Amino acid sequence: MRPTLRLASPIVVAQLAMIGSRTADTIMAGRLSSTDLAAVATGMSYWMIIGLMMIGLANGVSAIVSQRDGADEAPASIGRFIHQVLWLGLLMGVLMAALLWLTGGPVTGSLGLSAEATASARGYLHMVAFGAPALGMMLVLRFGAEGVGDTRAFMIVGIVGLIANVGLNYVFMYGKLGAPALGAVGCGVATALVDWLMFLALLGLYARRPRLRALALFAAREKPTRAVASEWWGVGAPIGAMLTFEAGFFGVVGLLMARFGDAAAAAHQVAINFSALCFMVPLSLAFASTVRVGNALGRRQPEAARTAAQAGVMLALAFSAFSASLMLLFPRQIVAIYTAAPEVVATAVGFLLWAALFQVFDCLQASAAGGLRGYKDTRVPMGLTLVAYWIVGMPLGAGLAFGADVGPAALWWGIIAGLGTASVLLLWRLHRVGNAALAGPQALESLVQEPKNI
Repeated sequence: MRPTLRLASPIVVAQLAMIGSRTADTIMAGRLSSTDLAAVATGMSYWMIIGLMMIGLANGVSAIVSQRDGADEAPASIGRFIHQVLWLGLLMGVLMAALLWLTGGPVTGSLGLSAEATASARGYLHMVAFGAPALGMMLVLRFGAEGVGDTRAFMIVGIVGLIANVGLNYVFMYGKLGAPALGAVGCGVATALVDWLMFLALLGLYARRPRLRALALFAAREKPTRAVASEWWGVGAPIGAMLTFEAGFFGVVGLLMARFGDAAAAAHQVAINFSALCFMVPLSLAFASTVRVGNALGRRQPEAARTAAQAGVMLALAFSAFSASLMLLFPRQIVAIYTAAPEVVATAVGFLLWAALFQVFDCLQASAAGGLRGYKDTRVPMGLTLVAYWIVGMPLGAGLAFGADVGPAALWWGIIAGLGTASVLLLWRLHRVGNAALAGPQALESLVQEPKNI
């Protein structure tokens, strides 16, 4: 467990800084009005559906680089791979920007929000779109650095981004230093500017930090080859689809919550944001597990790979007890951090108690998925998450909420069912893949490359 914690600690700080920016967005919007909070909540939910696909694609870089690094491939060769994928990251960002700009209006206009909240949510998405190209490239650089074991680089960038985000929110949301008071739209402006700042900062660290400088990223002058694009896509696309199934699940729940009104949408955002804040720890452990498992396989040590995966699962399980306890013992105090609006507080407290129940499942599925990525096993987990979230969780939650008229709490029951199913299926798959690796590289490759051998 110690090596996992050493590797994960900077990632935890970085992830907390990243989600801290979204938490700051939520808190600062809540201080303006429940309408601004509902607009940011809705826009963020839709961004999450699209953005997590890009994060998943970029995460494939970590799995590939960690195995190459474990096999002692020359740093300059790894740097050429990252440089080529960087161009693909730019393409991802441009496509994401176009999608947010073209679909933001129709989606937010179909959810039943007030006219003011709808306009603000649309403006938020249009502004966020300008930062998407930088986000795509920054993610490639981030996971490349983590793949070679430098997890502190993105920690530094994440802290810089958090500080900048709070300051820019203050300027553009509240209309300070001569800027207009844009409310929720100003939050989108700040997010786009911070995306570009973080990309440039991380690019600068590639020139300064010894482990990253050894990759000679700036010496590479290569366009993406078909082989590199194929390898990256083969690993990253299923991860992206898997995260999209999960993010889409949570995002659609957030969008459906808007059908119960601005107050319900705002209350849901409070509870889901605090849950996401806690989730950054097991997610960081999962990223560390990916690197440790990949390195061990690169060294041809399958027993060490299985031990690393198990350590990640056990650490995540231990943390889930802590996060669930916080939500059960202090729900009102947590909600008070976000908003004092009476129409939001009571509902948010109820949602937070449901959130406490899914902590164990959420931590387990994240840690199992991280270990599987280290094995470059991504296609079968993609199918398992599709079943868990969209065949079990979503029909149950939406059916009870709208078909049986149970109300907004039923959407949270669907979340619990989806996460519970995902945790069981992914842990079972991790056990199966770990045993296959012990039987030899050919057995592992056969299981991973042939999804029919589920």
